[in-house]
Amino acid sequence: MNVDRPEAVMISAGDFQALVALRLKQGEFMALQAVQDDRGVQPLLEFEVPEKSLETQLRYLEQVARQFHAFGRLVMVDASALEAAPTFGGEQQAGLGSLADRLGAPENLLAFPEQIPFVPVVGDGLAANQLAWTGRLCAELGAGGALRVKHEAFMTGEIERLLKGLELAVGDVDLILDLGYLESITAELADSVLSAFEAARTVGPFRSRTLLSGSIPSTLERTALWERPRFEEALWGAVVDGGGRDIRLGDYGVVYPRGGKLFPSKHVNMKYTCPEHWLFGRERMADSKKQASTLEIVCRNLVESESFSGPEFSWGDQEIANAANGTGTGNSLKSKPIAIGTSHHLAYLASLQAA
Repeated sequence: MNVDRPEAVMISAGDFQALVALRLKQGEFMALQAVQDDRGVQPLLEFEVPEKSLETQLRYLEQVARQFHAFGRLVMVDASALEAAPTFGGEQQAGLGSLADRLGAPENLLAFPEQIPFVPVVGDGLAANQLAWTGRLCAELGAGGALRVKHEAFMTGEIERLLKGLELAVGDVDLILDLGYLESITAELADSVLSAFEAARTVGPFRSRTLLSGSIPSTLERTALWERPRFEEALWGAVVDGGGRDIRLGDYGVVYPRGGKLFPSKHVNMKYTCPEHWLFGRERMADSKKQASTLEIVCRNLVESESFSGPEFSWGDQEIANAANGTGTGNSLKSKPIAIGTSHHLAYLASLQAA
C-alpha cells in the first residue's frame, strides 16, 4: 500500500477519546481501508481462531497497521482468542509474533526497514508463560500494552498479576473494562463500573481507562426499520456523569460482542449508529441470488428515514446512498452490510469526539 502524504506526527499511545473493537473479517477490513486520516478513534483488532490458517488475518492486520501508522496512530491487537494454541507466540511465532516480524520488514524493495509498532492486548486468565512472552514483545515494540479484563478482575488481584507478568510500568498500560453484551443498563451497573475503576487507582495511574461494551443482539427478529437504545453509550454517559470523566467510550462496532458461528441468513441486515440509539433495518431475500436487490431496499428505507446522516458523512454512507439508487459495486457481497455499517460507525465515533 502506498500512502502519498507528508510524514505524520506520531500520536502518543493512549491518546484517544473512543475505542472500537473489531474482528478481522472482510467487512470490517473494507471499512478500515476506507479511512483516510486519523480522527481520534482507537482500533482494537481481534484475532479469531482460524479454521485453517492465520494468513488472511495477518494480511489484513499488516495493511491496517501500516495504514494507521501513516496517519500517526498505532493499532491495538488482541490475540487472546489464540491463547490455547501454539500460534499465540513463543517458540512457534505466529499471531502477535508474525505480525511484529511482518511490520519490521520493508513494505517494498525500495523502502527502508522500519519496525512499525503496535499495542499488544492481554486478557484476564492468560497463562504466565504467554504473559511473559507478550511483555517481552511490548518492550521490544516500545509502545506499551493494554489489559482487557472482565469486571471480576478488579476485585481478585488479576490486574496486579497481569501487570507483574508483563513487567510494564502502569503508566505504559491502557486499562479496558470489558462488559461484553448489554441487554439493558441500571444505575447500579453504572455505580459498579465506577467502583471498579476507582479500585484500580490503587494500582497506579494507567495510561488510559476505557469502558468497553456492546448492545447489538446476536440476531435480529423483526423486519423493516426499528430502533434500539445504544446501551453502551448510555452507560458510558452515566459513568462520566457520575465522576469518571477520564473514562473513554469503547464499543464493538456494529456486531454482537460475543461472536459465535455464523449461519447462512435469508435476510439482509443493516445496523446504523445514531445519537442515543441504533437503527436496525432488515428485509427477507426472495432467494439467495437477491442479496444486492434486497440491500437496495434496506438502504432505501434508511436513506428515506430521518436518521440518515447524508452521503458525505462517510464512505459507508455514500455506499448506502448508492445502493439506495440501485448503483454502487459489491452489493452482492455478504460482507457489504457490515462494511458500510462499520464505516458509518467509525465516523459517528469521531463525531462524538468533535462535538
